[in-house]
Amino acid sequence: MSREKNRALRKFSIILLLLLLSVGAWAQGGPPPGGGMPPGMFGVDSNKPTSNDVTTYTAQNFLSLVHQTDIRSSFYDSDMTATITMVSVSPEKGTMTRKEIIYRRDKDDAFLMLTLEPESRKGQGMLRVDNNMWRYDPTSRKFTHTTLKDQYEDTTVRNNDFRRSQRALDYSVTSLTSGTLGKYNVWIAELKANNDEVPFPYIKMWIDKEHTVVLKVEEYSLSKKLLRTSYYTNYVQIGASYVPTVQIFQDGLIPEKRTQVTYTNISTKPVPDDVFTKNYLERMSQ
Repeated sequence: MSREKNRALRKFSIILLLLLLSVGAWAQGGPPPGGGMPPGMFGVDSNKPTSNDVTTYTAQNFLSLVHQTDIRSSFYDSDMTATITMVSVSPEKGTMTRKEIIYRRDKDDAFLMLTLEPESRKGQGMLRVDNNMWRYDPTSRKFTHTTLKDQYEDTTVRNNDFRRSQRALDYSVTSLTSGTLGKYNVWIAELKANNDEVPFPYIKMWIDKEHTVVLKVEEYSLSKKLLRTSYYTNYVQIGASYVPTVQIFQDGLIPEKRTQVTYTNISTKPVPDDVFTKNYLERMSQ
């Protein structure tokens, strides 16, 4: 990639980061160096209109963009391994840092996550396979069934945040407008869940018109109460995928409670089949 594009990437990431800092959404710990979204790197979608006039833009057009973001942030042609660092800030518990390793096989909607730090939680894990989710406690050596809706370790993160993105399958568009987010021109849509597996029945999305990336998502209850706001502040290209490597999840009821999730050491090397099993999780937790 040319120096000009690298400079454009850094500028894009820095401006968006400053925008989010201005609304108080930044979790402690800060973003990793590098990254950004390469401008003009996306393919053309036949449903994407050339006009910015919202009257010419349909719900199906927007859902097509959502589908693009789902595909580009996932790894359907390879496995994925990464280190996840989570910095959680809570008025009651202060700041806590966790480190995990995650293995994902997006074509099967499967993943396994193993806790590396802190030492007191080392060996704990979570497995999603065959549409079932399990948490493993190495102390009791027991598996407990969990769901995509559940909170992860009393943070603002939900289990659903670790799987492949599939908002275009889980939601349908109920309204669509055109607007801005800071200096960015965006499509803004309200969506309703198509199933009861997702954590939030209603969401509102901001997708950058130029780069076709998700910048912000507000997530609501059935009564339309704001439960969480998610920000995606940094992207990197891994093969054909564009991964949101810095994600911030802010509690809608307690604004001071938030979690920053940072992905590093991302690899697309094949993962052995036995990794996505309970036996593997038990062995690695010993």
